[in-house]
Amino acid sequence: MANICNDIDRLRVLELHHMDKLLSILTDPKNNLFQSATWEEYQEALGNKVFRVSCDDNAALLVKLPLYKDKSYLYCPRGPMCMKEGWHVLLRKAREIAAAENCVFLRVEPYQLPAKTVKELRFREVISYTPLSRQYSPMDTQILDIDKRDDDLLAEMKPKWRYNIKLGYRKGVQIRQSTKLTDLHKFHELSLGMKDRGYTPFELEHYERLLYTLTHGKNVTMFVAEHKKKVLSVILVTFCGEVATYLHGASSDESRELMPNHLAQWEAILEAQRRGCKLYDFWGVAPEGAENHSWSGITRFKQGFGGRTVHFVGAYDAVFDAKWYNTFCLANLFRKLIKK
Repeated sequence: MANICNDIDRLRVLELHHMDKLLSILTDPKNNLFQSATWEEYQEALGNKVFRVSCDDNAALLVKLPLYKDKSYLYCPRGPMCMKEGWHVLLRKAREIAAAENCVFLRVEPYQLPAKTVKELRFREVISYTPLSRQYSPMDTQILDIDKRDDDLLAEMKPKWRYNIKLGYRKGVQIRQSTKLTDLHKFHELSLGMKDRGYTPFELEHYERLLYTLTHGKNVTMFVAEHKKKVLSVILVTFCGEVATYLHGASSDESRELMPNHLAQWEAILEAQRRGCKLYDFWGVAPEGAENHSWSGITRFKQGFGGRTVHFVGAYDAVFDAKWYNTFCLANLFRKLIKK
């Protein structure tokens, strides 16, 4: 019995060590694409006004986004990445920007929140009836540690996933990398065909600006899966420092038995390794235990590649105009009640 307990304790230590490794990489500013100069350029290309706010050693990126008529809000994508004292500075400067720009609140989506920060600074947790209740970045995501041999990565997958990758190769599916507009247009065409599966794509112009900006910064590649010169699926993967992120994907209902999606992900993982990445972020899975979640299918697909599900702290709002914020909360609540 003592040996069994010791083994369990060792496993717990290994798990904690592994989680510490993941978080240390994710929270390193050089690995955060969504707080980078490239993402700032992308937001400007979309026509959004951006601000760089120095809060400590790092400068947080804030994006001004429309809310209702002349009302707007500030959004900090996957950030801020500052220490406890820096949050106070960030909030003070954000309040000044909000007063000048008619912003109702600041929304943050950090990887971590320092202890007592929420209570001290009166942040409100984003829940179902708060304005814009959906997060931009996922609260739960599947992270794959790719700092290991290819054979080890394959061994840690579900057996069916290993089989599907080999099947794709055997059936002649080809994966090529691209940053061409013609392939982006094919991606958008495929994404429009996925509406029946509950997928809501952006407009083509949105993807064009994403591709142009991130290609300029060498931060994005499309992986195009073809069979007999017919495009079956396309995924967009971003690269920033030691982290690769599967940001968007689209596929056809045709020839799914050829497993193009499994093969495209595997080739993207191999490319991430070649670029020196240590983590592959599958970008969004259903919360643990949410079996009827709309992401249940894609969650099973992502988790089949191995890795672990990482739960982040979620989104929080710092309210600058309580009257308008509470009005939007009530409007959102009534809208949801009527919809039900």
